[in-house]
Amino acid sequence: MVNIFEYFDYRYFLKDFYEQEKKSKPWFSYRYISSKVNLNPGYIVKVFQGKIHLGLKNVQAFADLMTLEEKERNYFTELVLFGRAKNQNEIEQRFERLQSIKGIRFRTIADSKSDFFAQWHHMAVRSLLSIYPFEGKNYRALASMLSPKITAKEARASVRLLEKLKMIVRGEDGIYRVTEQFISTGDHWTSAVIRNYQKKNIELSAAALEHHPKELRDISSVTMTFPIKDIDLIRERVRQFRQELLLMSQDSKSDDAVMQLNIQLFPVAFCEKRER
Repeated sequence: MVNIFEYFDYRYFLKDFYEQEKKSKPWFSYRYISSKVNLNPGYIVKVFQGKIHLGLKNVQAFADLMTLEEKERNYFTELVLFGRAKNQNEIEQRFERLQSIKGIRFRTIADSKSDFFAQWHHMAVRSLLSIYPFEGKNYRALASMLSPKITAKEARASVRLLEKLKMIVRGEDGIYRVTEQFISTGDHWTSAVIRNYQKKNIELSAAALEHHPKELRDISSVTMTFPIKDIDLIRERVRQFRQELLLMSQDSKSDDAVMQLNIQLFPVAFCEKRER
């Protein structure tokens, strides 16, 4: 059985479900689905191919067809809403709800705790503590694991900040552990705070060209032309790629590195009129 909780695009799930059913039930076809959900077969094909979105009024009929249980049904419904999200705020909210249904806690950081994004290494230290058993003793060693390296004083301050924000907690065995797997900026951020944090990470990308061999990085540039009206479609494809990598990270059991992904997409020229 395909596992719906491994998907962030409901149309990929529908396609895989269809292919799975077809293998064991030769009579399972788009026409059969049409008879069960009361929709035109051509419409169903376009949904499965990712050309159009499934109508919200048809979600429950598809859930019945796939005999989804309550938790799976809730996740499928949220997947459709996630796929139809129109702006970044809605996308983030839907993604958090998907993770919540799966039982993964999501931490939203309020503007009053913007110190977390004041320095790039706070996020890196938090991620490192999720895979490295740190007992709060050798801060010099902890600091040396970051790239670029920070000072022992900065590492200590970062751990103290994470404790203060309740992003990490010290267990009975003395080892620090993260309290939530994912962090979100929420909907009420001061844009200057996030812009500054993103600038710092872009600077890290530039530094990585000098500090890391090509086998440990992937930094490339491509210049292309598109209709400006397709910008939302392009951003959606980028978002899907980020979510796929996030899912890989979530499911990994042997992490030994903290990776930073920056994707930059921006215009470098506009064609407003033809030259005469």
